Parts: sequence; C-alpha cells; structure tokens
Amino acid sequence: MSDIFKKSKDISFTTNILIKKDDGVFIAHCLELDVVAVGESLDMVQREIVSLICAQIDYAFCNDNIDNLFHPAPPETWQEFYKCSEQVERKYEINSLMKNKTDTDKIIPPWLITKTCETVNPPTYA
Repeated sequence: MSDIFKKSKDISFTTNILIKKDDGVFIAHCLELDVVAVGESLDMVQREIVSLICAQIDYAFCNDNIDNLFHPAPPETWQEFYKCSEQVERKYEINSLMKNKTDTDKIIPPWLITKTCETVNPPTYA
C-alpha cells in the first residue's frame, strides 16, 4: 500500500484559508496550520499565504515532523470561515526544497489545494 502512496501524482494536501481586509491591509489565515500572511493586495496576500503553507508542508515532511504541522486556528476563525457563502478552490504545485530527491522514505504531497473565503468586510458577531 505504501508503494501506491509514494508513486501517486494525485496526492494532495488541502487547507482552508480566510482572507479579509482590515485597515487597508489584506490578511490571510490558514485554518489548519494557524499561519497568517499580510499583503497590500488580494493577489499579494494569496501568494504569500500559499508560499508559507508550502514551506511549512515541505519542512514537516522532509524532517519527519508531521506531528507538529497541524495547529488549528481559534474556533472563532473557523466560524467566520464557515459563514462565508462562497469558497474558491485552487490547486498549487508544491515545489520541495528537499536536496536528496532520491530518498524514497520521504513522501511529500505534490499538490496543495486551498479552499479560500475572500471577504472585504469581516462579519460582526453579536
């Protein structure tokens, strides 16, 4: 079974991202990893958060540190994400920085799939 897993090009790592604008700055929050990026534009913050997520995944898989990869965002961030009426799904290639590509024990997912909620004005809570 592990040979199938190692050879598959369809393996992916999926994350949820909440993007909002606050005081003129875009903030992107990856809910599974509790990683945050900021940017001056929607495009910039999207690129930054994807770069951070890919780096975290690559580091964890290359260093056999998957147990420490997941740090869920606070519950209120998840609630805000699930209140979003539209989520956009995107697929990115994860380019590993692993030097020894012949190491067959290292399994790094080749794809990152993000489900992104982009809000301009964050919802208010009662």
